[in-house]
Amino acid sequence: MKKKLLINWLYYHPVGHVIEPLKLAKGYQLANKNLEVYLIINADSPRELPDACPWIKKTYTVSLDEVQRCGAGALQKIPKKWDYVITDNRARWLVSGRDNENLIHAQDLLKKLLVAKVKKGYVEQSGIQKESILPIVGNPKIKLPVPDKARDFAKKFKHRGPKIAILLGGSSGKNRSPGLKSWLRICQALVAAIPDLKIYFTGVSRSINGRTATRDFNREDVDDLINRLPGAEYAYDLGLWNQIALIETCDIFLSPHTGFAFIAPLVNTPWLEIATCPWPAYIFNDLPFYSVLPDCGSYPGWGNPLKGCGKLLQENKKARCVSDRSLKKKIPEIVRGARYLLDKKFTYKKAISLHLKKIRKNYPIQHFFFLGGIEGLTHTPGEPIPKNQS
Repeated sequence: MKKKLLINWLYYHPVGHVIEPLKLAKGYQLANKNLEVYLIINADSPRELPDACPWIKKTYTVSLDEVQRCGAGALQKIPKKWDYVITDNRARWLVSGRDNENLIHAQDLLKKLLVAKVKKGYVEQSGIQKESILPIVGNPKIKLPVPDKARDFAKKFKHRGPKIAILLGGSSGKNRSPGLKSWLRICQALVAAIPDLKIYFTGVSRSINGRTATRDFNREDVDDLINRLPGAEYAYDLGLWNQIALIETCDIFLSPHTGFAFIAPLVNTPWLEIATCPWPAYIFNDLPFYSVLPDCGSYPGWGNPLKGCGKLLQENKKARCVSDRSLKKKIPEIVRGARYLLDKKFTYKKAISLHLKKIRKNYPIQHFFFLGGIEGLTHTPGEPIPKNQS
């Protein structure tokens, strides 16, 4: 009889926090024969993603609004008894007054509700276990199954030359994204450097059922860019799977740091990241990538909201990383990164080696972490940084 593992990954709803447990679930399944993996996520997250993954038996969603209204009644659909229960370690670092009170309450209820017959414990965002619970394969490569219907839809985006899907900004909005002036400069440089380049601007113009959207970039903004760029096309509001299928057909996915970008490597599309404070990229899925790292002096900055970009973001101001002045200097590197990713000889091994070299040369290594763990890059946000790390 198969053992049952429940991964409690109830956290904030952006897409990146759904990709994390998809990777972890696959790691547990690969390392443990006769194990069924179940998952809990935020109800405002796209549950279509775990539902599509055959290595996840079933996904339970929890509405934080319903927790506020009904308390423990909002959790009735989740069975109480499991063989193993593994919880996102960030649940232990939620702070009243800083974090969502309904999230804190829901995790407190789950802690009391869920019973493990064999073992329960915590796992870090990086995939490092806080206790010895179950074996896990670190950072397994996964392939997100895209429905045939969506792939058929994506066939209408025909182009024989190189294709780049661009997400102008994530749910965090303009303070952590390049402005339109910078995006125009970046795209013009890419068009000039890459013959026959096709650009698809993609995103979601408004939130649907509480999900994240592409904030601060509307249709008029995108049309203005398209009118100035040969071969650019509007690809907003396609529906989740159609959008993913389009990204799958592209050679590169270009965006500032945003959790939605974590999807691209799961459909074998390399991510060209315009890195921004406060978070570093940490999911790469054994696929080439390139991160254009900033010179703002505080990157990644998640550990210090009192100075640099962290302070600016706390004050609802634009991070220095994405100012027009900073990004203008980075355009040659963005073009160079695109050329790397169009070169089939640029492997994941070369990409991660180059990435680590840049980090170790210019940044505080203790502020970086990586799902699955890489030596020197295993720290988890939310915890105090060990004093012996350097």
